[in-house]
Amino acid sequence: MSGLGISPGAVPAGEPAVAVPLRSRLIKDSAALGLGQTVALAAGALAALLAARWLGATAKGQLTLMFAVPALLGPLAAGGVDSYIAARAGGRDPQQRRAVVGLGVRAARWGGVALASATLAYGIGTGLPPGPVLFAAVLAGLRPGLAVAQAVATSDDQVARVGRALVAMAAAQLSLVVVLAADGASVADFAAASALSVLVGRRLLRPARSRPGAGASAELAPAQRRQVLRFGGAVVVGDALQLANYRMDLFVLAAFVPVADIGVYAVAVALAEILWQLPQAVSRSILPRIVAGQLDRAGVLRISKALGAVTAGLALVGWLLAVHLVEPVFGSDFARVPLVLAVLLPGAVLVSAAKPIAAWTLSCGCPSRNVRASAAGFAVVAAGNVLLVPSFGIVGAAVASTLGYGVVAAGVALLAPASHPSTSLDPEETS
Repeated sequence: MSGLGISPGAVPAGEPAVAVPLRSRLIKDSAALGLGQTVALAAGALAALLAARWLGATAKGQLTLMFAVPALLGPLAAGGVDSYIAARAGGRDPQQRRAVVGLGVRAARWGGVALASATLAYGIGTGLPPGPVLFAAVLAGLRPGLAVAQAVATSDDQVARVGRALVAMAAAQLSLVVVLAADGASVADFAAASALSVLVGRRLLRPARSRPGAGASAELAPAQRRQVLRFGGAVVVGDALQLANYRMDLFVLAAFVPVADIGVYAVAVALAEILWQLPQAVSRSILPRIVAGQLDRAGVLRISKALGAVTAGLALVGWLLAVHLVEPVFGSDFARVPLVLAVLLPGAVLVSAAKPIAAWTLSCGCPSRNVRASAAGFAVVAAGNVLLVPSFGIVGAAVASTLGYGVVAAGVALLAPASHPSTSLDPEETS
């Protein structure tokens, strides 16, 4: 991994041995978090498969609707303060750090209440079974706090802890599904298993959140609080645009293509998104190193190039596997998945390579620059879907997505700050 660059100030001349432990730790943390994310993704897919087989189409549809609100709004519920903690809090003095984390805990508490209430209201309003809906609301209420706990672990340079927690959550979810469904599966069993697995994650990450210096006793000045919330607001807008980028094509396709084509496209998108697990892990793992001054912009760019090469190789391997395995596993109805996947993968690789640069920009306190890149990508995806889907169907949607991802990656790279600012919590700091 010669692409793992380190700033000149972090490794004094004549002391190259310092670079090796840093690279080794970064690789281990990325591997641990990447494994955790992959296991969580696999566990979710397996739980969905078991739900479909054990519950039938109607109950599986009910389960999907119960978690629709947390799935859509969960990443936004902490108000982006969790992102501030992960990207910026590690460089603060202890008092400022306590104050920022305390703000994050309060944001997660209120966000959890709002998310749980929205989940309950949606479930009751659509006539879903009240018992399982209550479990879904519990999960929704816990998710923002889990996000803050993960962010605190990241700012503590304990990224591997997050990976281990994700593995434990996945194991808990599947184990609870099997145990609870032993006497006959129900929607409530799957809803309860998901909620309890999040509780397991909160418990495992609680030591990181409760360690000395991470409490909520300090308070930010009003101007400083506005700064953090302004940062978080920009992150929330960016996340909302990314969610729209990832999902809007399904709504456009629904107006022009048969439902079977949407199923083919959904499988191809799911396979392409697997590629993002490693880049997401790397970008989260480098945040504490950036804040600590161990990585400069040149080092992050080297990581980005190395990651792009690795993900391109993984994309090729994944596509070859899809060519030989998709039809035997999913059936002849999914024969076009490799074609759609081949169109999606170049964009997925570009976004993967841009993720470390986006993490650099976030750590510099400039989330609005990533938002501008996401907005440009959203405009391209929207226009591409409108122009291409009516004539080319799912292949047109794949082309629009890849073009949009390319614009996002280019925007992130072009807008990245040249140097990292001071990490002091200055009310005049702007993004």
